[in-house]
Amino acid sequence: MTRAAVTTTVLGLDLGTSQLKAVASTPDGTVLARASAGYRLSAPRPGWAEAEPEDWWRAARTAVRSMEGPALAEVCAIAITGQMHGVVLVTERAVVLRPAIVWLDRRAAAQAGAYRRLSPGMRERLGNAPSPGMAGPLLLWLSANEPGAYRKARWMLQPKDWLRLRLTGKPGTDPTDASGTLLFDLGRGTWAADAVAALGLRAELLPPVAAPAHVAGTLRSDAAAGLGLRPGLPVATGAADTAASLLAAGLPEGWGLLTLGTGGQWIVPAAPTARADGSGRTNLFCSVNGGAYRLAGAQNVGAALDWVRRTLGATWDELYATAARPWQQAGPVFLPYLAGERGDEYGPGGTWAGLALAHRRDDLMRAALEGVAFGLRSKLDDLRAAGVAPQQVQLGGGGSRNQAWRTLLAGALAVPLHPAGDGWLTARGAAMIAAAAAGYRETAVRPAEKPAEKSAAVPGAAPEAEQGYRRFRSWSAAARQDPAAARPGPLPDKVLTGGVSEKEPQ
Repeated sequence: MTRAAVTTTVLGLDLGTSQLKAVASTPDGTVLARASAGYRLSAPRPGWAEAEPEDWWRAARTAVRSMEGPALAEVCAIAITGQMHGVVLVTERAVVLRPAIVWLDRRAAAQAGAYRRLSPGMRERLGNAPSPGMAGPLLLWLSANEPGAYRKARWMLQPKDWLRLRLTGKPGTDPTDASGTLLFDLGRGTWAADAVAALGLRAELLPPVAAPAHVAGTLRSDAAAGLGLRPGLPVATGAADTAASLLAAGLPEGWGLLTLGTGGQWIVPAAPTARADGSGRTNLFCSVNGGAYRLAGAQNVGAALDWVRRTLGATWDELYATAARPWQQAGPVFLPYLAGERGDEYGPGGTWAGLALAHRRDDLMRAALEGVAFGLRSKLDDLRAAGVAPQQVQLGGGGSRNQAWRTLLAGALAVPLHPAGDGWLTARGAAMIAAAAAGYRETAVRPAEKPAEKSAAVPGAAPEAEQGYRRFRSWSAAARQDPAAARPGPLPDKVLTGGVSEKEPQ
């Protein structure tokens, strides 16, 4: 592509759990260049999950600089999306006080119980049941266990908001990320000051809230030099990764979105007047364009599969090859909850159950794929119980690329899946937000891809999978009754690499 062929480019950055993806596109969504760079997630103690924010910045520099060329030279705006939940504590001068705590973390399980002292009306306005990986419980944990860092902090930021601060020097967040903190009033669109006060947290830690396409600041000269871009470029506030994926998917009515990465998320549009799920098994978050969506999240998807792969000494190709095997009713059952699970409704920990002397390594790998698929199906059941039942599903994310795995997944879920075509849906959503920030409103709101037109469905409903799902539910229930059968806790490695690294097959 020559320089003359490029007129205007927008840049979208997606800060995932294990890698950053960068997409340069035209304002109407034509991708011109893309690149990624990975980083590691650490587990310094059982139940903890942390990351070094400077690793995110290094990954951003690596990914963006690897796209050097005409598209990068014409960038007119930037937007960042990223993993939801977690906490990054910084000082007034933007100094990071401790490693970032990310969404997989379970240390604040006891603090999540503090939300019981809020009134029912107050909890409902937060839109979500307490979960240890969300910012509110994590701040309570930090105030009790690391009071020095908590007192020194000026801002509590979400991961993508820290990266934007690194680019612009301006703190802030947006409603899509704020709605996942357990500190935000979804109906009013503001921080829930009464809940923050009732929990005894410092309200001044919460950053200003602006719309995703609002220009939050301009690219500082030092950041521009690191990225190889012009200083002064407008940088949008950005959005949470799931909200950006939903924007880029442009779902037809009655559809849902399933994204697979380190975790997995079922995402279904909801009315702006939707109320919190009383069961606490699904989430209600703000969407990019001012609406709302319901989410049922599974923490153990790519993270669990990557652990299985590494523990058994297998490659991704070997693991996914077992997806092409026939369904078997006498195989082992894998409970994938190695990193805990939101609510722990289906089992308190991870294990293989029903093992016999006849089972081999391939049986364990195949069971792992089935167990992850059934874990996702249980989350779909939660959505249905909340009154949401997508009839067609678009499939996206870095963990959805293998065809045999998609076929197994569709059979286990009993719904047709429409592959999005690549694992870059969220980054393309970020580019759309950047286009809106640059003033390209009409083209920026157009979906990046229409699933019904660009991909053939993978038929769902494998009858042989139904008995397997019943066995999965039975073993999960048994594990809950006997905690010794499957102990809760993090993945056992000191370092987690996630399930969507650049080493996974395309």
